[in-house]
Amino acid sequence: MADADILKYKKVIKAPADLIYRAFTSASAMREWLCDIATINHEDGGWIFLGWNRGYYASGHYLKLTPNKAVSFSWIGKNEPHWTQVAVTISPLEGDSVFLVELHHTGLGDSADWEMLRGEIDKGWVLGLENLRSTLEEGKDIRLVDRPIIGIFPEDLSILTNDAKEKMKLPVDYGVLVANVLPGYGAEKAGMQTNDVIVAIEGKRVERLKSLGSIIRSFKPGDQLVVEIFRGSEKKVLRIDTMVQKIDPFPGSPEELAKELEAKSSKIIESLESVFEGVNDAEASYSPGPEEWSAKEVLVHLIHNERDLHSWINDLVGGQERFYDQWPGDRLFRIRATLTTYPNVEALITEFRRSLKETVATIAFLSPSVTRRKVSYARLAMALSDTPNHVEEHIQQIKDNIQAARTTSAN
Repeated sequence: MADADILKYKKVIKAPADLIYRAFTSASAMREWLCDIATINHEDGGWIFLGWNRGYYASGHYLKLTPNKAVSFSWIGKNEPHWTQVAVTISPLEGDSVFLVELHHTGLGDSADWEMLRGEIDKGWVLGLENLRSTLEEGKDIRLVDRPIIGIFPEDLSILTNDAKEKMKLPVDYGVLVANVLPGYGAEKAGMQTNDVIVAIEGKRVERLKSLGSIIRSFKPGDQLVVEIFRGSEKKVLRIDTMVQKIDPFPGSPEELAKELEAKSSKIIESLESVFEGVNDAEASYSPGPEEWSAKEVLVHLIHNERDLHSWINDLVGGQERFYDQWPGDRLFRIRATLTTYPNVEALITEFRRSLKETVATIAFLSPSVTRRKVSYARLAMALSDTPNHVEEHIQQIKDNIQAARTTSAN
């Protein structure tokens, strides 16, 4: 076969053969080093569908599966003229701890149509295989470790009540709310504040969360961004330096992770109980608008978040995660349906406490072997670390709702 028809790669990886093999045969594993979306039927002739947030996608089917030794599959990607083939072999170098991974992508044409595509495919495999090594050996997804961030917890404007929006006197109905500013990052150093609303970055309009992420990801850590915000009705321009994310060490075992989560859960419940102290049912049930959540409905959302988290953990461990074209959100009909079962604040907090307890137990019952999948375990720990921040954002929403209810009542 002519060199023009084939791309060849070699990568030495210090990881068990079963985890290397899994990286090419599990949907979750594929997401963790190669693509952003994956669905796979792991059997001879089974399908493979892969997608990237940048707009590229590819599909194919398995041609040959030799557990822990070899994988091959057909491949056709966006705008590619015809089908090609990917073959992977896993060969031992040092016992059962170091392996040579060889990947051959064959059948590429040598016509002008293939010239640019070949370069993109080559770049994708080079970066992908280095990330495969990093995820298996170090538990670090290079795409996340090296991505630029400005240091905020963002939220869509929909989290604000109409009353809160009126108080802020926002002159726009688009943008992303800064729910919290992280210490030590560029946003804090540039003077960004909680409740600022980001409307543009480097002249590109920020409609909502998804556009914020895609715009920032197009830059590199260390780049300085011109960020337009509204602070109330006043427009400001900030110059914010991007940085890589600081990732704190996480507990080394599910048991230790569960204990840490249990302590955080106790503080979360204490905070919620404090917010609802002295609040009557009418105030807790007050909805600022037809499609806006009451304080009780916010509590239901927090319960749903824990239930969805339980399902995601099960998906992650099973290696087949659900994905969404666009996150559907927590719809009001679902929230109100749940509210019929837990009609008052006491019942809702009790259920939320139970849901948090179930999350802790879910982690505690995980097999210690799950830590072998280093990047999966890191994703799990990072997801759980976000819970207190998510609750804190909604506690402010609850406070706004209660204040709006009392203002309405007084008037």
